[in-house]
Amino acid sequence: MTTIAELVSSAGGLLHKHDLVASGATDRHLTVAVRSRTVSRPRRGWYSTWAPEDPRYIAVAVGGRLTGASALHQLGAWSWSRPPVTVSVPVTASRLRRRRGVRVVWDALEISGRGSTWSVDPRDALARAVVETRSFEDAVILVDWARRVGIVEGDDDAAEVLSRKRADAAGLVAWSDSGAESILESAAGTRLRQAGHHVVRQVPIPGTPKIIDMVIDGIIGLETDGRLHHETRFDKDRLKDADIARDGRVPFRAGTVMVRDMWEATAGAIRTLIRTAGGPRPVVGVGNSSLPRVLGPRGRRTWRLAPPRRRAGQELPMMAG
Repeated sequence: MTTIAELVSSAGGLLHKHDLVASGATDRHLTVAVRSRTVSRPRRGWYSTWAPEDPRYIAVAVGGRLTGASALHQLGAWSWSRPPVTVSVPVTASRLRRRRGVRVVWDALEISGRGSTWSVDPRDALARAVVETRSFEDAVILVDWARRVGIVEGDDDAAEVLSRKRADAAGLVAWSDSGAESILESAAGTRLRQAGHHVVRQVPIPGTPKIIDMVIDGIIGLETDGRLHHETRFDKDRLKDADIARDGRVPFRAGTVMVRDMWEATAGAIRTLIRTAGGPRPVVGVGNSSLPRVLGPRGRRTWRLAPPRRRAGQELPMMAG
């Protein structure tokens, strides 16, 4: 006989009583399962196999569903740290069980009709997450990830979703890139663009099937690798560096620590290599004048975007005067 825990687990870890009863469970079966601690009840009528500290469990216990960055984190979104739990409840919600450290937000009823039992729809979560991030870079990282996994598809679709909470957030489309394959690529690319560099992602190396993560100012072939990737592909990466050099570019590799913890030194090395190769010196805000300008904080938001200038494409950096 299938156990209550097996039924709940097969449903993803959360199941309502009426679904269990429909599968043949009785009140006695449910009572025994809870007393044996093979399942628990985060809220009346709901049975779960998740740990009580699981953000999904917490959201259901409060009386809603995960939203924002905490919902996307459960789906594997790129992030430097685990985001705080944010719970979405419909505007008509009542009898909520508040928890310290858990933020509750009231959403329109239309949002309540989308998503799963424990999360709002990923697109709704993204719209909230990007305007509540700790930094502009974190917002771009989330959009790069969302484009990578297909939560949004194409510029128009992404702009519609991103503007649901704040209209200026649609400008993230210009700053994001579906070619980013990791948080390292996303963060490094955004920082370099903000510094005035011209960045092109996923550039083929002629005569080979290989792709460069990013080309900076047409000169630097930048590869961003995590530790595991580096250890399993050391020789292949060295051969790729040689291919980049033969193609007339300067190969440069940056690992997790170099991007996450030592970016100033890493960016300085890139600037020096560009100057050594005779390239231009970027001027902040000039090399990327077609991108929406990043503004300072206001109210609860840590960043805003100005309306984009009417320019096509990303300009090459200009010489400093």
